[in-house]
This record gives sequence, structure tokens and C-alpha cells, in this order.
Amino acid sequence: MRTRSTRRRLASPLTPYGSKSLDGGPRPGTTASSNSQLIQRSQRVTHLESILKKKLAWGIRMPTTPGFHQDFEIHSYPSLTRTAIRRLSTNFYVTRSFKPIKVGNSEYWAALVRPTDEFSVYVNTDREILILFAEYKSFEIRTLEAYEEFYNILESKRIDRSIRFLVSADERIESTIKHYLDQNPEYQIIIPTTFDALSRPIGNPALEAVRRNYLLRDLFGYQNPLREETFFFGRQEVVNSVLDMAKSGQSSSLFGLRKSGKTSSIYAIQRKARAFSLNVAVIDCQSPSVHARRYDSLLAHVLTEIRRTFGQTKPLASLGQDPAEVAESFFQHMNSALGNAKNSVLLIFDEIENISPNTASSAHWRDNDDTLLFWQTIRSYIQSESRGRLSVCIVGTSPHILETSQINGIANPIYLFAQKKFIPSLNFDETREMIERLGYFMGLEFGINIISDLQKEYGGHPFFTRQVCSKIHQLSSPNRPVKIPNSVLAKAKSEFYGQLESYLRDIIIQLKQFYPSEFELLKAVAAGNKAEISEYGKEAPDLIDHLIGHGFVERIGDEFDIRFETIKVALKNVIGLHVEENHWNEISKRRNSIEAEIRSAFFYWSKSVEVSEWNLIIEQSLTNKRIDNLISFEPRYLFSKTESPLYLTDLMMLIKNRDTLPFLSSRKSIICNKLDIINKLRKDAHANLVTEEEMKTARAAFDYLEGEFSSG
Repeated sequence: MRTRSTRRRLASPLTPYGSKSLDGGPRPGTTASSNSQLIQRSQRVTHLESILKKKLAWGIRMPTTPGFHQDFEIHSYPSLTRTAIRRLSTNFYVTRSFKPIKVGNSEYWAALVRPTDEFSVYVNTDREILILFAEYKSFEIRTLEAYEEFYNILESKRIDRSIRFLVSADERIESTIKHYLDQNPEYQIIIPTTFDALSRPIGNPALEAVRRNYLLRDLFGYQNPLREETFFFGRQEVVNSVLDMAKSGQSSSLFGLRKSGKTSSIYAIQRKARAFSLNVAVIDCQSPSVHARRYDSLLAHVLTEIRRTFGQTKPLASLGQDPAEVAESFFQHMNSALGNAKNSVLLIFDEIENISPNTASSAHWRDNDDTLLFWQTIRSYIQSESRGRLSVCIVGTSPHILETSQINGIANPIYLFAQKKFIPSLNFDETREMIERLGYFMGLEFGINIISDLQKEYGGHPFFTRQVCSKIHQLSSPNRPVKIPNSVLAKAKSEFYGQLESYLRDIIIQLKQFYPSEFELLKAVAAGNKAEISEYGKEAPDLIDHLIGHGFVERIGDEFDIRFETIKVALKNVIGLHVEENHWNEISKRRNSIEAEIRSAFFYWSKSVEVSEWNLIIEQSLTNKRIDNLISFEPRYLFSKTESPLYLTDLMMLIKNRDTLPFLSSRKSIICNKLDIINKLRKDAHANLVTEEEMKTARAAFDYLEGEFSSG
């Protein structure tokens, strides 16, 4: 039997056997130009060795060397693409050729490649990757559609679709792709380069393209729900559980607080549903197009959405005039929709609070009988007519709707309708997979001690963990790869703390407004009020289950406590257990931070200004008294991090000058208004009480200013 290595036409080999290392340096054994080069190379080799050891531990043993598979049809490609493929074969084993495909009137070529052992470390995958070739001087976004056309030809699970290379004749391809990814941050990773770069005989253009376009993209910082599988980690058990239950005709539920991953889980359910022979219809209850409807109109909307999953796009007219006629018509139309369908239907109601009593956005759901009539109709159909072809998944913040036995004095039709299920936090292994996977994509190596600390501090909350890691990315050197030290972790956690409090504040406000009993219980747990907690445990055990399910509270024997110290401290601040002291601490900390960021913005902008012009700006902006107190107009002195003589009022006057910081444009008046708000809360007013309304206004001002000036 011939092994894989005997079937390759080898290109120029890489280290340790070739004449050059991956980044173009001298091969091992040659004389380095300096001790620093030797040290850098040693550090790089040590890093590569550590990654390769991990790959061996994961069961990845067979080496991959550069070259071509013997069946690769290099001569079927155009000359320009042939040259590019040969150059890429120094970093990849080129495995499969393709015939060209057309998107519109344009023709594209592709090759399937596997990164060499050393290059796989830089792209964090040893699986095969698709390289797309576009021989057009002007790049069009529809070029990206060609990836999916080629992927449709392939079936192998060894293909990594999360990263893709693009070789273009457009010299502006890197800036074009960067702009596209900025607008579509969840799109898979694209490494663009040019035919021209690959035609040059020196350097390593593939590695250089990775370093320019790949390592510095912030994959942790994405804040919206995750639509794609690429960046979705953990919670597979929850997703599969909903699908398994739907497949057997059973209804389910998912509950969680904001940023817990509810919507991302819904997207995952939609992605995987086809494998379960399920069609999924999602009803977004927070949309006015849903909650503004009366119950009969919403039932018609539900039918329309279910029919749409089967390709039937015509909307339904009115179902009738009275509840009996509406229910009968709903049954008929639903039977018609499901009758000839091959798949069953999973109907997901997201943000269920918006069509539930007491919490609904519209009065007819909040106070009238619409909730009763709507769920009476749906539950009756499921029990009597659906024969397992229709199931429901209820998604929201609290399972209150499933726990309330009566609505307006009438039996709640979905009381205990589905088992309560909360979105779980990530366990340690899932947190580690997420951090290591995305970290390697960005050239960040997180040690076990760093990952353990993050798990301990944030309890596997995926959003909080990712945001701290985003801070780590922003604080780390752009010279990648780099191992994360404890000092960077500590600074990242400190910078994230204000953001954490802001998220928790939103959650607390929601609990206090709509679920006051849960708020009072959480307050009791944070304060350590055992008597009150015990009383809740006897009279309303469901409330404790909610807080445990949300990940805030843990049971330790017969007692309860906030699960994680960082969240415990933040909750105490937000809930107001020592409000006044922390109001001033927050104001002082955030004001100092904003002032530092504004000084930094002025300092870097001033480098582009002529000295005479700069002196004129200072003279125009500051009062004579303030100017007389200045030693110099030199920006390094004026905007010193430790000894700046300028007050916040001085910075405001500089911002108002129409010749300064032109990138702020028309927003200057808004910025000055926000600065004026926080300037009124001066340190010398510490003895005065800051009301909640004042604090709310100040926080809104801080949030706006931090969005304008924060560099982290």
C-alpha cells in the first residue's frame, strides 16, 4: 500500500528540512544576524512546538508536507491561476482541482488545500480549506457566492468552512474585504491576497496575508446574536433537546436573561432542523407586527409563517368574526398546511413576555382575554388534530406564563404546557474550546490558568467571557502570536467592569419592573438575608429555581448565594445595597477615564497640525487666565497622562473650536452637552446626594462619551 506522502510532488519544503523557515528567516543551523533574532526564533519555535503537542494530544498525528496530490490537474487552470497555485503549494498540500463555476457572467476557479503542519498553526486548522481565484481587476461582493457553489460540490466533514482564502486581481482587495467584514462581522474568516503578491519570488505572501488580515480581527467582540455555526459554542445539548422533543411531537421551552444566548440558540435550532426532518417557523413577539395584532389576526399570521416554510407565500385573510369561527377556520387551514407536508413543524415564540398577561407590550394581551383565546386555540389543535406534526417552543425571560394556573380567573391553557428549561452557562470544557478556538484565530494563546480565572469570574456566561477576551485582544501586542499574561487579564477585567454593571443594570430594571418578587429575592440573596430567603423558599420555591436557572444564584446545602464574586459585587452596586458610595466611585472613575481618552485623542490629532496653527487654536479656545497659567503650548505637556494642566472645562472649550478633531463633525454639540452633564457632578459636590434620576442621566452621558472616545 502506498502512503499519502508517496503520492505527492513536493514543492520547496519548509522547516525543519528546507532552506527557509515559514516567515522567510534562515533555516535552523544558519548563523543569525543577532542574538535578538535567535531569541525571537526560539520563542516562535517554542510556541509552534506547544501547539503541535496539543494537536498530537487531540489525535492529529499524520504529518502534512507541501506539494500536490498526484491527481491534481494543474494544467486545467488558466496561466495566472496556475502560477498562484504553485506558489501557495509551499504552504499547503494541494489536494483537489475543480472545473470553473459561473456566478452571473463571471467565471471563478478554486482549489482544495490542506495546510502544512507549521502553517496550520497560523490558521488554527489542519482541515482542508477552499481557495477561490478571481481573475478580475474589480472585485464584486457576489464573488463570495462562488464559495457556496464550490462547497455544494463537496461533502467531506474534513473541510473547514470557517476560514477561506481569496486570490484576486483587484489590488484593493484587502481594504474591500476588510470593509465587508466590518459590515458583516459574523461572516466567515476571509484571507485575501493578490495574484501580484503571489508572483513575487521573495517572502511568504500567504503568511503575510494571514498576519495582515486574520490575526487582528476581533472575533470575541461580536455582540449580536450568532446566526452562523462558526462562532457558536456550547449549548448543543439544549438545541438537540428542543429538536428531539419536536421530532416526537412534544412542546418545549427555553428561558434566559438578556445576552444569555436565547436568540443564538434559536438560530442554531433553525440550522439543525433539516437533519431532524423539521420545518421551523419563528414568531418574534417583540415586533409590533406580532404583539399589535389581536389574537385572531396573530393566529392567521402564525398560519402564514408555517405555510411559508413549505413554500406557500400567499397570506391568509381573516379567520372569522367570533372565537368559535376563528378556531374552526384555524383548524381547517392548519390541517391543509400540514396534510401533504413531509416534515413536521416546530413553532417558536421568541420573547413570549410581549404577548403574556402583565408583561405584554400591547394592552389587549396585557389586560384582556387575547392570551387565553390564542393559546386555547393552539393547544386544542395540538391535542386533538396535529398527530405530532406541530409542536411549540416557548422562549423568553421567565417561565411565569407556564407557572400561572389562571388568567383573568380562567384556567391558563398552557399551565405546565412544557417542561421549564433554562439556557445553561458554558461548562469549563466549552469555555476552553471557545476561548482557545477564537484565540488561536487571533494569534492569542490563553493558558489554562487564564481560562480557569475567566470561568471562575464569569461562570461560563458566554457573552461576558467573550467581551473580556475582546478587551484582552485590544490590550495585547499586534505582534502575534502572543501568550496572554496575568497582567493583561487583570486590566481587561477592570476595563470590562463598568460594561458588566451596565448589562446587569438592564437585567435588574427588567426584573424590578416585570418580576418584582424575583427582584426582591435576588436582593435578599445579595444582602445575605437568610430569613427572607427562607420565607421565599417555603412560599415561592419557583422563584429560587428561576434565579438558579438564570445562573445568578447557587444552592450550597440549605443556603443560597450569588454564584460568582465579580457578579456579586456588581449586583450589590446595581441593586443599591451601598448605592451612594458607589455612585461617587463610578462618577469619579468614569469621568477620569473619559478625560484621559479625550486628552489622548487631542494628542494624536495634534501631531498632524502645524505648530503655528496649534498655537492659534490654544489662544482661540482658552481664556487669558488659563493661558497665563500654562508653561507651554506643547501637546505632550498639555495632554500628559499624569501631569496635564487642563481641566475638563478646558477640554470642552477645545472641542468647541471648529478647527479641532474634524472627525467628530456635527456631533461636537452633543459631546459638549454630555460633558456638561458630567461636569456638574463635580468631586467637590461629594457631600450632596445624587438622585437616581441624576445618576441615570449621568450614565447615559458616560455611555455616549465612552462610545465616542474609548479606545478599548
